[in-house]
Amino acid sequence: MQRIKRIQEFISEKEFDAALITRKENLFYFTGSAPVLGGYLLITPDDAVFIVPELEYEEAKGTSSVPVEKFKTSAELFERLRNYSSMALEGKTSFGFVSSLKEKAGIKKFEAIDDVIKELRIVKTPGEIELIEAACGIADMAMMAALEDISEGKREREIAARMEYVMKMNGAEKPAFDTIIASGWRSALPHGVASDKRIERGELVVIDEGALYRHYNSDTTRTIVVGSPNKKQKDIYEAVLEAQKKGVREAGPGMTAKELDTIVRNVIKEYGYGENFIHSTGHGVGLEIHEWPRVSQQDDTVLKPGMVVTIEPGIYIPKFGGVRIEDTIVITKSGARRLTKTERELI
Repeated sequence: MQRIKRIQEFISEKEFDAALITRKENLFYFTGSAPVLGGYLLITPDDAVFIVPELEYEEAKGTSSVPVEKFKTSAELFERLRNYSSMALEGKTSFGFVSSLKEKAGIKKFEAIDDVIKELRIVKTPGEIELIEAACGIADMAMMAALEDISEGKREREIAARMEYVMKMNGAEKPAFDTIIASGWRSALPHGVASDKRIERGELVVIDEGALYRHYNSDTTRTIVVGSPNKKQKDIYEAVLEAQKKGVREAGPGMTAKELDTIVRNVIKEYGYGENFIHSTGHGVGLEIHEWPRVSQQDDTVLKPGMVVTIEPGIYIPKFGGVRIEDTIVITKSGARRLTKTERELI
């Protein structure tokens, strides 16, 4: 398998004995298996084995593309790893587990493997894009349900519950993250997870949601007004919509993530709301809801065909409200394509 072969090349280049992968998203990426209790993918220059708790053995054996072994106790696991003196690990491996590798398995030398995993995962395969697009389709259905359901007097949590029901009834494992329904003054909170607040007439309502489908995520946001919008609400919405559309339209291979962020950010600045755009333009989406690249001023990653990112400018005015519009897009050979497709005009 090419993914594991790349890891083997890395540890051979570094003259390390092995790599040990433990994060659930990476375990699925390399093995195709996602046991509830997790496991340990041990890769050497010549071989790979997926070591799982005994309770997970049968499931892993039926789903893993890599040979599977089982262990009953942690002592048995560490004994299995005693053959290696140097090991490459993910950066998020816990300090406690690294200490145990030193003390109980006798491993003396460690190397970070994050860059090579990032290199692999940042560009999606056609199969991965197909799954992300399916997740986006489910998110669009949930968004349409919300737009039909929102009305004066309903609680934000009621709308979120309806959306999450629609997601699951259409194949989602679960929401990609806690659904955000933020109305009125709460719409100025970028992460205003649905609360018991009742929606009132004349309020802005930010709806940010995504679906997890066969391990892959989607992410989309729309903002509406309950009743007739006032001039300031219209002005803010126009600024965000123009910025978002320009970002989708101009995104493409060869530009950096930072350059794309600048294109979107400059539109907001031209409208006079630069200080109210308080987060990055977007982020990568895949096995994790936030992954590489970051569409921000801190990321010089060159965009390539197959990268999946969000474009989600927002304007947030404390005590007044906020507007955010977001699509998940895929970079193509000639530009970008929207994977979430719900109407973007003000409703």
